[in-house]
Amino acid sequence: MNIEDFRQLAQSGSNQIRVELSSQFIEEALRIRLVEQKFLELFAQGKMNGTVHTCVGQEFSAVAVAGQLTADDWVTSNHRCHGHFISKTKNWEGLIDELMGLESGVCKGLGSSQHLFAKGFLSNGPQAALVPVATGIALYKKIHKQEGIAVSYVGEGTLGEGALYEAFNLASIYQAPHLIVCENNLYSQSTPQAMGVSGSVLERPKAFGIKTFEADTWNFENLMQVSKAAIDYVRTGHPAFLVIRTYRLNAHSKGDDDRDGAEVQFFKDNDPLTKLLNIEQWATLAQKIAAQIDDHVANVDPKVLSFDNYVKDQLPRKTTAKLEPVVNEKKRMVAALNSAYRKTLEAGAFHIGEDICDPYGGAFKVTKGLSTDFPLMVRNTSISENGLLGVAIGMALMGTHSFAEIMFGDFMTHTFDQLISNASKIHHMYAFQTSVPVRIRTPMGGKRGYGPTHSQSLEKHFLGIDNVGVISLSSLIDPAVAIEESKDVDFPMVILENKVDYGKTLWSNSEYFELTREAKIFGALRLNPKIAAPSLTIVSYGETARHIADNLERFFEETDFVPELICLTQLHPLDTNLIERSVKKTGRLLTVEDGSVDFGLGAEILSKLVEKGQTLQFALRVGAEPVPVPSITKLELEVLPTIDRIIALVNAKKSTHGVQS
Repeated sequence: MNIEDFRQLAQSGSNQIRVELSSQFIEEALRIRLVEQKFLELFAQGKMNGTVHTCVGQEFSAVAVAGQLTADDWVTSNHRCHGHFISKTKNWEGLIDELMGLESGVCKGLGSSQHLFAKGFLSNGPQAALVPVATGIALYKKIHKQEGIAVSYVGEGTLGEGALYEAFNLASIYQAPHLIVCENNLYSQSTPQAMGVSGSVLERPKAFGIKTFEADTWNFENLMQVSKAAIDYVRTGHPAFLVIRTYRLNAHSKGDDDRDGAEVQFFKDNDPLTKLLNIEQWATLAQKIAAQIDDHVANVDPKVLSFDNYVKDQLPRKTTAKLEPVVNEKKRMVAALNSAYRKTLEAGAFHIGEDICDPYGGAFKVTKGLSTDFPLMVRNTSISENGLLGVAIGMALMGTHSFAEIMFGDFMTHTFDQLISNASKIHHMYAFQTSVPVRIRTPMGGKRGYGPTHSQSLEKHFLGIDNVGVISLSSLIDPAVAIEESKDVDFPMVILENKVDYGKTLWSNSEYFELTREAKIFGALRLNPKIAAPSLTIVSYGETARHIADNLERFFEETDFVPELICLTQLHPLDTNLIERSVKKTGRLLTVEDGSVDFGLGAEILSKLVEKGQTLQFALRVGAEPVPVPSITKLELEVLPTIDRIIALVNAKKSTHGVQS
């Protein structure tokens, strides 16, 4: 449909709203409009922060859907969320306080206009980011046979986002009770629909087998009926898509409007609420609502959240001096992981990923047998890393420890939107009212000949994400230890596994080295030489740490350094306590990481030691060459940090700088 079609709808739409059926919804629509008008006044007076995107002209879309939901239903919304929030929660006072940046706001003023949370409601600015999350919420309700559905509001501009189509597909595959509402107002900020959306809006969800509905905000009675029909259909256990044709009367945000003035005026003249305000009954009601809003603003508590009450850290940063011995059973790493993840399922966890179900059991067989025994809580998914992580986040928001498997670490790049826009921010921007105990597990690394796009080690790209923990599992210790500890933390976490490590047998005691572990959550490991004082501290993680451990005697023989190996489990946040204790004895440090060293983990370790005043006689960072990983086996092993390369670089450093062992 184009602008002329919308003009006809506006002109022919029935504005004779039957008061006996609709008075509560008209009152709610008026309140939404008057609250948003107050927002614009307060912004002009400098009493609000950031920006505001009003839904003036679209209020009936909010009341027709969100206004007909129950307390058991959930709504996810976008940047233009005020109407949806008021219709779902009725808490217009808390919304005003939020935008004024006050502690009495629904998110203590932290989220402001776009980032709102209440039981049954959440909104975020990035387009489509929350739609897969809502699919996860809907799936949770279906699995647990709970009342309620999930509803997601999007604009027609969101039809350009891939995450939306991933959600369409997953909602249809799982038959999740998820209603996606598209508010089609013809413009994506300033871009006309004809320039941003090709083809038919309605045919898109139909391609996924999703039932569609359509209505408009100028024929309110029909809109109410169609919205109820869509909601009722979704309650039967199916996804649906509702297009609501409407028109935004205000600018995209405060004043950025370059639409034709005559066009905007036409829709203002044909706006149902504007016409109702010409009737004394509704004009009087509007005056009453406006007075309530003014009274609230005049008497609001001006208290603002303090810095100390905002900067709350979810991540574990406890240090410890105590070390405990490590004794492993004789079993392969893949079997240990399978057993550990089985225990999470026994405790109620949820696992989702590509090809993780039987008979395949995952690309590396880590999840073999789990879906047979836990068919509801272990789910195959389409090739949709963004979408599947969104589903896992939705399950996590409902209180489930969720594990999202990304088949290869290389594909973690597709998860960045969910990880950064949602998972990492939700706890703080929603004022600590909820947490996201989602775990993203993925195998990193090369040495399998898989080539440039299936052999990368991308962990350094995730180490700097605030509020996201990163741990690396190693066959030096049973992974059940760290996975069990993950049950007791509520922050999102990346769990790094390794393709080569899967086939290794867990470390057994060595004649020459003693393996101990820090007595804390995700504690680091130490392989300490038994027969001589260490003269070099080596810090690594994952399979590379195991690879070094298997070659420590050779390292000593070929470099003359007596090595003490620190294997980090927790990469972020980085605790250097055990490293510092070792370096104080050795005065020398070698860091080995799987990716290239620039801006990497080794650089962070060194900077922390320097900040604490540690002096070093010898410091070397070793990693992969800064090139894509080749498929040719010989060349791949020359590019990656194997023991041959590590020893060669250590000896070259000694020779060049005249370092004594």
